[in-house]
Amino acid sequence: MYDPLVDDFPGPAQPHVRSYWQARHGAELAQLPNANAALPEHADIIVIGGGYTGLNAALELAERFGQQVVLLEANKLGWGCSTRNAGFAMPGTGRLGYGDWEKRVGVDVTQAIKDEYEHAFARLQRHVDACPAGLEAQRGGYLKIAHNPQAIESLRASFNILKRYEPATKWLDAAGIQARVHSPQAHAAIHYPQSFGLNPLLLLASVARQASAAGVSIIEDAPVKQWDRVEQLHRLHTGKGRICAPKVVIATNGYTPNHLHPSNHGRSLPVLSSVIVTRPLTADEKIAIGLQSTELVMDTRTLKYYYRLLPDGRLMFGGRGAIRGKDAHHPRYARHLLEALRGTFPALKELTNAPPDFYWSGWVNVALDNYPRIYTPAPGIFTSMGYCGAGVTFSQLAGQRLAELAMGEELPALPFYQSALPKFPLPHLRRVGQWAFYQLARWRSL
Repeated sequence: MYDPLVDDFPGPAQPHVRSYWQARHGAELAQLPNANAALPEHADIIVIGGGYTGLNAALELAERFGQQVVLLEANKLGWGCSTRNAGFAMPGTGRLGYGDWEKRVGVDVTQAIKDEYEHAFARLQRHVDACPAGLEAQRGGYLKIAHNPQAIESLRASFNILKRYEPATKWLDAAGIQARVHSPQAHAAIHYPQSFGLNPLLLLASVARQASAAGVSIIEDAPVKQWDRVEQLHRLHTGKGRICAPKVVIATNGYTPNHLHPSNHGRSLPVLSSVIVTRPLTADEKIAIGLQSTELVMDTRTLKYYYRLLPDGRLMFGGRGAIRGKDAHHPRYARHLLEALRGTFPALKELTNAPPDFYWSGWVNVALDNYPRIYTPAPGIFTSMGYCGAGVTFSQLAGQRLAELAMGEELPALPFYQSALPKFPLPHLRRVGQWAFYQLARWRSL
């Protein structure tokens, strides 16, 4: 599997991963806007990356600012995490909660951050409305579950702060959560009503159609292999030729090659998240686990597990995968998720004795200080990176903010927009540090 810390570039001409989303709605990708146009020699602005962030940035640049936009995708649109994620639309990004933000920036800025998350949901709703299937949205909220009794106190403290910003959230004690999730690893929970599940492939297709209609030139199978300057222009050498522009947007997030551009080197850690999808559950199995088909679930582990029932009754279950790309498809990582699923729902022991119907992995981008940045790393270059695996909702707005930054508009005075993504110390040892962190986190969860 492509590894951003090892490989020079992803692709070209690699097929979409064999996922549940691809099997269910792969035809949507075949109906996406024509992406086989010849690469022009010049553009007003180049966008690198055909996922949520890149497509939203390109859409905004073309539709609102009237720019001649060329979007370069190394493989096919949505080849990265935009069609590999679990479809959790949630109010936030990164790994910091409102309590963390209060300590860092105070109540007023934290409230402004909450308002920014609302803007992200509003932009996501635009894409829901533009999709004939409504993104197959499953609106029932999100449950953050204390996976053991020791996690209850911390979760309750988070809830007490959260209520000040999200009054509609609810606390569920042991009886309350057991009425909704029949698991020995469910001891209390916060319910976030605004969150919902969606089909990430349909979301990708919705944004891509809008971008194409706005006049964006989409070029697939065009990885950037070399980057230099010609006078005041950036010149990109791709798998389909060369193109020059005064401005370039980097929107590759977890799939950003380690040396795509010197300004980005060492500023993020690509981490694999892996997902299994079971066969459709029987009626008795659904009753046994109690899970509603409209609710998203994530636990309080440091290395979290997350799951949801899908529209056709299958159970999706995900968590952290291999550390290196070359190990991503090793059977032990699928077995690990099956064992975790069995621990979460012992009633599904028979189901977990068989291999899952689907198993795949995707790279998420972890920032050193746990929240993303939208900034200018070098003259004429603009980027958004570091969602930490929580970017389905926020990346829609991040694309808009990225376009505004590229066009010289002032962004809201929020931490996301006020500094560069910090560099990792000793970046060549990032994987060693990740391995040590994983070992410690798994030991603590025992």
